[in-house]
Amino acid sequence: MAKCYNSIIVVKLLSFRAVKGLWPALLGVGFFLIMGAASLAALLRYSELHSWLGYMQQPYLWRVVRFSLWQALLSSGISLLIAIPVASCLIHRQFYGRSLLLQLFSVSMVVPTIVAILGLVVVYGRSGWLSSLFGVQIPLYGLLGILLAHVFFNMPLAVRLLMQGYDLIPAGQWRQASQLGFSRWNAFRLIEWHYLKKVLPGAFVLIFMLCFSSFAVVLSLGGGPKFSTLEVAIYQALRFEFDLNKASFLALLQVLICTLFAVIVYRLAPVNRQDMSLLSIKSYALKDSFLSKIGDAIALLCAFVLVIPPFLAIFDPMFSPIFLQALQSKALWNAVFVSLQIAIPAAMVSLFLGVSFGVLARFCMARQYLHILPSKLEHLGNMILMVPGLVIATGLFLFLRDLGWGLGSSYWVVVWVNAVMALPFVLRALMPMMYQQERRFRNLYLSLGVRAGSRWRLEWPLLRPSIAQAFGYALLLSLGDMGVIALFGSQGLVSLPLYLFQLIGSYQLEEGACVAVVLILLCLALFFCSSFFIGGRKAIGGLHARN
Repeated sequence: MAKCYNSIIVVKLLSFRAVKGLWPALLGVGFFLIMGAASLAALLRYSELHSWLGYMQQPYLWRVVRFSLWQALLSSGISLLIAIPVASCLIHRQFYGRSLLLQLFSVSMVVPTIVAILGLVVVYGRSGWLSSLFGVQIPLYGLLGILLAHVFFNMPLAVRLLMQGYDLIPAGQWRQASQLGFSRWNAFRLIEWHYLKKVLPGAFVLIFMLCFSSFAVVLSLGGGPKFSTLEVAIYQALRFEFDLNKASFLALLQVLICTLFAVIVYRLAPVNRQDMSLLSIKSYALKDSFLSKIGDAIALLCAFVLVIPPFLAIFDPMFSPIFLQALQSKALWNAVFVSLQIAIPAAMVSLFLGVSFGVLARFCMARQYLHILPSKLEHLGNMILMVPGLVIATGLFLFLRDLGWGLGSSYWVVVWVNAVMALPFVLRALMPMMYQQERRFRNLYLSLGVRAGSRWRLEWPLLRPSIAQAFGYALLLSLGDMGVIALFGSQGLVSLPLYLFQLIGSYQLEEGACVAVVLILLCLALFFCSSFFIGGRKAIGGLHARN
């Protein structure tokens, strides 16, 4: 009976009338699945399954697994513990610079990793600002440095995810809390926590996966084999040993651990069946107190201390005389050109894949026999976080090499892997608004017979800010990637992050700091341009309302 029902679903899904106008979306999702399967198949072709038992008996492997889990759990927990009071403060308080802080949170997640690491070194390093001003020495290279970097990236992300949880709270509950004279603590305990606990599991899993698969942060700040993660071990197996068998084993082990962790967390988490509203909700004043003001001040101070100093440190080399000399380097501008050659096509491909997933998901929403598929499609797009980009790139390269493309395919491998690795962030920017438009106007579209291109023309003014944000995220993530390009980079394929890493590795720290300034300025300029030209003028000032 189940097989018959599934066959009916497939027939209805693939009927010509049902999928009229969906061919581009089906093509995008299908191509994503085919390339993923081809990459995995090519990698397993070079694997020796009988030798995997020997890897499992190595003490080094389990030490790497334990450290990967420990640092990911610590990073996720600290990020969320700080993010909860910060999000509550941003919801309840209006202060000068609040909008700027939210914009900073929007950009910090996609700041190139190597640039942020350089900023952290300037602030917390042995001869950094903290040491010069207060004489405090922080052991930056090790677990503490990894945690600082992960919190810098993921605490703002957690704040934005939690603020989506606040958008679930009906205005009537705030009004009633205000009429009853609720204090901030009572409002949090009786109202806010009920909605936040529905968002926390998803946020925790997302941040955990980002930290568990961290590569550039651990490679730069790990300080040695003692603080290696699975992703770094995969890079070493591919780059230095070219042991495809070991790399495939480690990659599958990472996927298994992340999957088990996600299943356990989601199994214990409460079900969230509410739609995320992207509309601003009228807020009502709650009973204030001295303790709540102190708590908000401490939360904001933590956010400022963790996020703003590394940002300021990045721009410090602009005032040095070496900066102008660095701008005259031909290698710098060649790296800029290579980065743009990779980032722009990758962002376009990632946006196309995200829209394809979104169109197909809301097509399934409108049909009762496909109602379970939208969440499955979204999970499918997010599963890429479980798979190391290095492994996807290696498998795809081997697949293309078997077809006779050879080394000439490395550029397209880098573009494709950057596109799919940015897909979860594109989906997070696109899906809430696309779901909302489907629920709002589905019956109207059906009654008027509005389909495909006509529907997109009507929805473009509402969707363009989200599309601009998704494109900007994909663009900056591709621009700042150092994992895949570090594996396939050659004399003619050196991006800005790889060029910066090479300078730091050769102890040219001042030149590297100048290159970091160029990279962050390029990121900010491209993010502004994508927001302005795609999202329109309102997107520049309104991005924070959707985060």
